[in-house]
Formats: sequence, C-alpha cells, structure tokens
Amino acid sequence: MKDLVNQSQTSAKPQTVMHHAKRKQTISENLKPENKMKEKNRKIHSWLIGIVLAASIIYSNNCGAQIATIAVNSINTNVMTNTKLLFGITFDSRTSLADNAGNFIGYYDSSGVIIPQLNSLFNNFPLSTLRYPGNGIATGFNWKKSIGPINSRPNQDLMGTQGPPQPVKFGFDEFMSMTAAKGVPSSEIQIMVPIYDSATTGLTLTQSRAAMPNVISHNADWVEYCNSPSDGNATNPGGGTDWAEIRASNGHPNPYGIQIWNIGNEPWSGFEYGPSNDSCNAYLTDVTPIIDAMLAIDPTIKITMPTTGNPTNSSNWSNALLNSSLVASGKVYALSAHYFPTENTSAQSINNVSSSLNTLNTVASTKGVKVFVGDYAHYITASNPTTAQKDSAMQWLGANLSADMLLMLSQKSTIERANFWVYGNAIAAWHPIRKNSTANYTSMPAAEIYKILYPAFLDNSVQVSTNSPNAADGRYSIRSNAFVSSSLNQLNIVAVNRDKFNTVPLQVNGTTGYTLNNSKIFTATTNTSETIIQSTATTDGSGNYLMPPMSVLILEYNNTPTGLYDLNLNNSVIQLFPNPADNVLRFSEPLKNIEVFNSNGQKVISKIESLDNISVKELTPGIYFIRSDKLIGKFIVKND
Repeated sequence: MKDLVNQSQTSAKPQTVMHHAKRKQTISENLKPENKMKEKNRKIHSWLIGIVLAASIIYSNNCGAQIATIAVNSINTNVMTNTKLLFGITFDSRTSLADNAGNFIGYYDSSGVIIPQLNSLFNNFPLSTLRYPGNGIATGFNWKKSIGPINSRPNQDLMGTQGPPQPVKFGFDEFMSMTAAKGVPSSEIQIMVPIYDSATTGLTLTQSRAAMPNVISHNADWVEYCNSPSDGNATNPGGGTDWAEIRASNGHPNPYGIQIWNIGNEPWSGFEYGPSNDSCNAYLTDVTPIIDAMLAIDPTIKITMPTTGNPTNSSNWSNALLNSSLVASGKVYALSAHYFPTENTSAQSINNVSSSLNTLNTVASTKGVKVFVGDYAHYITASNPTTAQKDSAMQWLGANLSADMLLMLSQKSTIERANFWVYGNAIAAWHPIRKNSTANYTSMPAAEIYKILYPAFLDNSVQVSTNSPNAADGRYSIRSNAFVSSSLNQLNIVAVNRDKFNTVPLQVNGTTGYTLNNSKIFTATTNTSETIIQSTATTDGSGNYLMPPMSVLILEYNNTPTGLYDLNLNNSVIQLFPNPADNVLRFSEPLKNIEVFNSNGQKVISKIESLDNISVKELTPGIYFIRSDKLIGKFIVKND
C-alpha cells in the first residue's frame, strides 16, 4: 500500500508544478523592467529567509535541546560538608575464613595476614568510614570470640553450609588496627550489634542464626571494651569482667572511642520482624533494654536505627520508629536506610531513592534525627542470580550507577554518610574486589570508581543549578555537582552521563576566578567491561564538554592566591595586604573608582572614589576581584 501511495503522489506532482510554473512565467512577463528586479530580489529574500528558518529549526532540534548545564551559584554556600563520608564501606568480619575446600573467601588468610595479591588492590583504596561486622551479624559473629591471642580463639560457625566452624583470626582488634593504619578515626567506625537472644523462643530461622547468648550484656560489654578507660580496675561500669583491662591486656590500652552503634542490620525484612508499624513496635520493645544498657556504659555514644518505608504512612516501620519514645527521649542519633537501585526501572531508580530520602529527611529533621545510607549497591536481579548478573552490578554498569548515586547524595545537606555493600568478602554476590582463583583477584569498576571520585569530591559540595535533557529511557541523562576545598583554592565539577546511547554536551558556568587544570573523562568499551578508560575530555564548538554514553566527567580547577602583589594595568606593582583579609584590605597606594566583584561576577562593592583601603568585614568568606583605575586583581576574604 505504501508503494501505491507514493506512485500516486509522484504522478500528480509534475502536473501541479508545471501548472504553477507556467502561471508564474506569464505574470513575470507582464511586469515592467524595474518591477522585474524587485520581484527577483523578493524571491531571493524569501529563499534566504527559508534557509535561515530551516537551519534554525534543525539547530534547535539537534543542539540546544540536547545540552545539559551546570552553573555554580555560590562557592560560599555549602550544601554538604565532609563529602568524604559518602565513600564509606561495610566490611565483612568473616574476611579471614575459608570455604569447605580450604579456599579463603576474603582479604586475609587463616593467620589474619592480608593476602599479598589482594593487598596490591586494597592498599590504596580510600577509606573514610566503615560499618562492621557486615554479614557477620547475620551469621552469629561473636566479638568476644574474635579477640585475644589468635591461636587461642575458639571456633565460630559463621559460614553455614559454605564452610566449617573455624576461629576468626582477623578479629575485632585486627579490624581496628587496619582502619587506624589507613587513617580512619575510630569515631568514624560504625558497629552493628546483634539484637536477638538465643534464649528467646519463637525466633525465625534467620533470627536464630543471628542470636547471641545474653544479648543485652553482650552489647553493653562491647561498648565497655571499646570506650572505657584502662585504669587498673578503678572503674568497671558494667560490673563483672573489666573489659577495658581485657582490651589493655590484648595490646590496646587506650580506648577506641567508637561513637556510632547500629541496632541490628535489616530487622524490618520479611525473614525477621517484617516492615509494618506493628512489627517495628515489637522490635522497639526488644531493643530498648539493649540500648539502655549500652548508654549506661557510655552515654555519649550515637545510636542509629535501621529503617524502611514511608514515614508519613502510619502503617510503615519508619512511622513507628520516628514516633517512638526512643526518638522522643533523644536516644536515637540517626536512621539507617538501605537502597539497592537499578537503572532499569523507575521504581528502583536513583531518582526514586532521592525522593524516598527527601521524605525521610523531612520527617526525621522535625524529630532532630539524622539520616545515613547504611548500605547501597547496584541491585542484583533474580533470587538465584547467575555469575554474569552478579558481575554486572560490579562492572562499568554498576560503577556508573554508583557515580550517579554519590552525586545525588552530595546534593543533600541532610545525609551524613553512606556505605557501599560489601567489602572483605571476595566471593560474595556483591564483590567490588572479586576472587577469580587462588591468588588471582580483580578490583572491579565499582571499586575503582571510588578511587577516582574520592579525591574529586572535595571537602564541601556547593550550591549549583543544573539542567539535563532526557536520556533514551525518558529519564535524565546528566547529573552533576560542584565541590570546593575548605580553602576555596580548588573547585571541581563532577558529572555522570547515564544515557546508554547518546553523547550529551555539558555547559559549565560560574567558574569565574578559577583556572581549569585538568579535564578527564572516564568511559568503558561496554557496560560489562571491567576496565575503566581515562582520557582527556573534549569540547564542541561552543566549549561544552562532550560526555559519551555511560561516562563520568571530572573538571579540576584551582585558584591559588597570587600572594601580596598583582600587576596593575601599567605593569607597575601595587601591594594588596593582608591577602587573605578578614576585616580590611589595604593598598600600597590610593586607588580610584574601586569596585569589588564576587566569584560569580556580582558586584558587591560599588564605585569608591579614592581610598588606600576598603572594609571587607561584611563580605562572606571567598574569592573576590577588585577593579580600579590602576589595578585588576584578586583577593580572598577569610573568617575572623
């Protein structure tokens, strides 16, 4: 039918064209000579207008609509401080155990020493905050059996059908030594405590496996072991065994000073209490004595509680938690939410996670409670995932999603920290470092992207305005953010393109006063690639940075203070001091027509006729530019 229609149209067109052509010729022949020239010019003008309009339409459809933008609104307005805490990880306490065949599953061997081939991959991994003992809490990890002389430690049955009962040679003290060696303050360690007592009847299979004898005193003793001073039995807050002296005898006389204690892991799951309001109330009844016992040992610790669901829905777990007496009495520092997003569905998208966090933050903030992302990683589909499905979450597909997740989190002032699931176990479903065979390991893109992004996320994220065209799946393609160092000498722009098919240009604005030092683009050959490719970012004819499909862009700027001197317009030297300034900026000679602009180009001090100094005490800390009759220069305003 399509061919018949086209033939009909083709046969009709010549007749119509000829008819109009003859008619126009007749009209043209009847025109006077001077009118013939006007008619010719009119035709040319109409033809040019048509070409311009067509070009404009083509440009509008193919260029402008596809450009993403980021504008740095103010380097002085922080959104998130200490962005490094977004790069936390959860660490599995079973890291030194072996499977039924005697193969080590983790990063350490049976003597508690890191495996050399793995050390080369994990040694330079950035650590800011760690959550422990990870999966160990679900399998009955007992911290008391993981301390003391290595060769005297009793067996723990933590492997289930995958391995025999065996001693934990890389125990709690070894974990703390590892984190200290990597520069992680003990105040940034997050301890997950068990919540089920083995003497309780009616526990589910999952709860029974995680249960501990005398769970209340078990957790109170752990707080005492970590935080009480070793003072020769002068103090023993829990009575009975003086756990601070035990710690000292194990070679750690000084308290660890661990502040963050998480009550359980995912008690809201269907294998434990369940996610309803009533289920949460049952959980709260069980854990309140545990929390009170822990706080009795050290009232300064910060209690965090696992949460799920919409807190505005009275039938949900989070609603009961936020309306509990524990929260009302100020005993809860933060809620810990878990997310496993995917790029495939809107319901599990990063944007959906963002909306969920916004709702949780809104309600939690009214209660004076903070929010953690206790665990996150790319979702692994299917109840019995294949090796390829598990690998996919850790390959470039998962790394790109992690970049998207971290950028989303960095735009929220109410998120304190986040942890990636899970490190320490190289054969787990989620394996950022994967064991291929004996002495053969791969640091997956999900781990390598942390090494790339950690230095790019400077001290603070700042206020930006962003815009993005839609990706092929109908959702956004580009997410971007800006980060500054505390000194304001460095500014980084970080962006991710999650579109699997299209290159998207990114326009960057608001970097006045900074010089671009590096422009790096990170890509992979396929979404299942396990190698990240770094190259120099390129721009289009308009200076927009081209972001290929599934790529990450990092732009590094700096603004090192020029010191006390700036060249004036006549190449003589005028002294500005002190620089940085706090109250008054002085000049070595009087200047006229003085104007001051902030880093966004906004005038903050209007023309001043003639002075040898100006007051800057009303200016917020940041980088400023001064223009006068003799000088174009820059200076920094610092806090008093």
